Amino acid sequence: MPADLTPGVLPRVAVLLATHNGRRWLPEQLDSVLAQEGVEVEIFARDDASTDGTAEWLVDRAASEPRLTVIPSDGASGSAAANFYRLVQLSPADREFYAFCDQDDIWIPTKLATHVRLSQELGADGVSSNVTSFTAEGERSLVKKDFPQRRFDYLLESPGPGSTFLMSNRLVAVTRELLDAADAAPLPQYHDWLLYVVARAKGWTWHIDAVPTVEYRQHDANVMGANVGARSAFSRLALVREQWHRGQARLLAGIALRVADDAHRPEIERMSELVEKRNLRARFALARRASQLRRRPRDQWIIALLISTGVW
Repeated sequence: MPADLTPGVLPRVAVLLATHNGRRWLPEQLDSVLAQEGVEVEIFARDDASTDGTAEWLVDRAASEPRLTVIPSDGASGSAAANFYRLVQLSPADREFYAFCDQDDIWIPTKLATHVRLSQELGADGVSSNVTSFTAEGERSLVKKDFPQRRFDYLLESPGPGSTFLMSNRLVAVTRELLDAADAAPLPQYHDWLLYVVARAKGWTWHIDAVPTVEYRQHDANVMGANVGARSAFSRLALVREQWHRGQARLLAGIALRVADDAHRPEIERMSELVEKRNLRARFALARRASQLRRRPRDQWIIALLISTGVW
């Protein structure tokens, strides 16, 4: 469980900020992180080959802001997830907590302090939350992620946007070991998903809070926007038909087996076997476990149908 905090000393949170062509939104995001209350914030930023002046702006800001450290790029990562993976590997290993930060959101002032408190009270190695999405036109909506967690939901979905994550030192340490040993092995295409898998496979507590802590900006450059609307649904269905989701589930099941404790290993082995096979018996066995695979009841019915018909 998370390390005990020293009374009277603010908890240290290393905020890992990945950037790529985000110059137009970055000042507002960075200011909201630096304005966090009740914690000692340190920001470690790594730019991924921006062409809009983002990297230069970060260096200029770091010259006058001691809480911001720019990690020199060692080459283009190719994706936001890969950039975050490098941040996990290159950030200091001795902070009590870590948080992921996108370049284009806005954090409410109590985000980190609230999640640190929940981590301590619940013994949670990971905390995430709902978010409020917003557009340039002023449209706002709740993106709800706090449906009750299910036994194997971590193989098919993350516990919310990575920008809401607060993670314990030991959770990041295990993940760092995985990344350091990965070499050419494939990694999940979403960094937040990996952290959730590690925590749940080891039997550690993860809390998804109902209170939104991030203003989640929606724009045409989002890597993965809020999962709302018909356009989003069609996009995700296309990924299902292309077997992308099943491939990620296979990959994540393998990672779960690498880190699982003895108590959770047998059930993960069985689930991994069902995800690998596509014969009729395996499909129906997996479909019967649909209520364990997704948190939202509607999604449980949908995934059961997709699995049993062979689409997933």
